[in-house]
Amino acid sequence: MGTRLRGPFPILQVADVGRARGAPAGLSPAPRAGRRWEDDPVTVPGTAERRERVMEALVRAGRGGVSGEALAGDLGCSRAAVHRHVEALRREGVAIVSAHDGYRLGDDEDPVVPSLVAPRLTPPLAGPVVWSAETGSTNDDLTERARAGAPEGTIVGADRQSAGRGRRGRAWLAGRGDALLVSVLMRPPVAPVDVALLPLVVAVGAADALGDDARIVWPNDILIDGRKVAGILCEMSADQERVAWAVAGIGVNVRAAPPLEDARWTPGSLADGGDPPARADLLVALMAAVGRRYAEWTAGGAAGVLAAFAARDALAGHGVTVSLGDEEVVGTCAGTDELGRLRVVTAVGERLLGAGEVVRVTR
Repeated sequence: MGTRLRGPFPILQVADVGRARGAPAGLSPAPRAGRRWEDDPVTVPGTAERRERVMEALVRAGRGGVSGEALAGDLGCSRAAVHRHVEALRREGVAIVSAHDGYRLGDDEDPVVPSLVAPRLTPPLAGPVVWSAETGSTNDDLTERARAGAPEGTIVGADRQSAGRGRRGRAWLAGRGDALLVSVLMRPPVAPVDVALLPLVVAVGAADALGDDARIVWPNDILIDGRKVAGILCEMSADQERVAWAVAGIGVNVRAAPPLEDARWTPGSLADGGDPPARADLLVALMAAVGRRYAEWTAGGAAGVLAAFAARDALAGHGVTVSLGDEEVVGTCAGTDELGRLRVVTAVGERLLGAGEVVRVTR
């Protein structure tokens, strides 16, 4: 039996409801001649797909909007059916403005639409992409998919999480659309003893995507200008011989930062430095950067990732207190070793820590 391992990593739980059961991944075939989608139970696409296509049309239309007639023609349904889909999206929290004889997205909307994101992704983390308005935990949902055989690169995300939690049960809640909340599935071809390095691999990739100013707090909090803007939770299933799967949950505060029950850091967001990127653009950049570091690690070993981590290490040279649960280790951080363990120089010698939480930092 594989064992699901939870590392001592910051938890940004993210969530997914998923597509409606039976909804095809691509576009459905055209309805039979002379019939509309809603009249044809054989070829009617899933509700989730049709709403995604409405969102796709709204994003493509931009501020100019799209007419209800054009939407109806694209979907092969009546304008009344289009209106029902629009109202359903509004109930999910999407700001859709009625404009003339059609619709446009509200000025503050920042949607992630799978059908627009997926073509921009590249291996090894290239989808498929599943997105929802709200759920409990994308890590939990993607874990279910991993156990069911989902392919490497599967991505699950949500606009809002309802059951977010942080380290040691701390609450972590982001407002709808304020953060990029996403989980990605990996099936690393490495020995179980080596997979402990994965959180650092993901953290380095995420920092690459967030820019030159991003710094990493071992093992995988990410700071910009001393403010925590992102955190990562890695979970995996492995036995003594192989790693079955690993799920990396990544949360990035984009437009605003939720309060932190964590005295170590001030919460921050990408908007603190000016106009933040669109969440869809950030998702593409994040998966590309994490994918590059993941491929580098699985093909060539840990040296490149460890060097990149060292260049962004926010703790090296600082005094730290690391909680191991039943004891605290106090000393000066000296970076990491070749296995990604934290090196802490104490009054009685160096300690190598493969687990624990940095609870205090002396600058």
